[in-house]
Amino acid sequence: MTARMTDEEATPTQDRVIARLLTNDIVEWRIAPGTWLREREIAARFGVSHAPVREAFRHLARIGLVKVVPWRGTFVIDIDDHAANEVYELWKALFGVVCRLASLTMSDRDGRELMHRLVEYKDITQRTDNTFEHIRVSNRIGRFIAKRCNAPLALELLDRVALLARWQHNVYTETYLTEHASEAGKQSAVLYEKLCRHIVAHEADAADQTARELIGVTQTSFAEALKEFKDRRVKSKPTRRKSKPA
Repeated sequence: MTARMTDEEATPTQDRVIARLLTNDIVEWRIAPGTWLREREIAARFGVSHAPVREAFRHLARIGLVKVVPWRGTFVIDIDDHAANEVYELWKALFGVVCRLASLTMSDRDGRELMHRLVEYKDITQRTDNTFEHIRVSNRIGRFIAKRCNAPLALELLDRVALLARWQHNVYTETYLTEHASEAGKQSAVLYEKLCRHIVAHEADAADQTARELIGVTQTSFAEALKEFKDRRVKSKPTRRKSKPA
């Protein structure tokens, strides 16, 4: 039996379209952290009234990308140590649950497909040190696993947390990735192979634990990159010159 698409899914409303486009801009930092979103400017950009813009802001607030301040407006969230760590702890927990469930439900056919995708990932990590390439392929594997866990709510929550993690990853610089990320990439490749083998072997506890360890590697790398980002931000702030006494 095929589920019927709702009218909203078939033809997205203005607020949904605006929310999706603004989400892309925020996640890629084309709209910088801490930026105030002006209703009038957004409405003019999309050629709409203020009503769908306000509703789009509510969508973004539910995702966690913006905060709405009564009587003042809406602004994009900024990088915060505690919130960043919270995202990673949630990501570890949710990915662990998803991998546990996938290990219990994945068919032999899907297991063979998973191992085939693993070969692609290992090949990428050996051929290039480009961390963004590694992340792109590993995300595809993670998505494949998540879709096979047969848990729509867990998948929805994981998608939301992963989106915030993608937003945070903009703190990485090319220099940092060149100098530090190679070892993390190798660790991730080893853990991804262990994870996939645990899932295919239907070893739920081991899959859960390895999934958490895998995200933990990225968490450690991110913490270092975040520290560098904050140091650069402090150095780039203009200092006030003290006025000389008359």
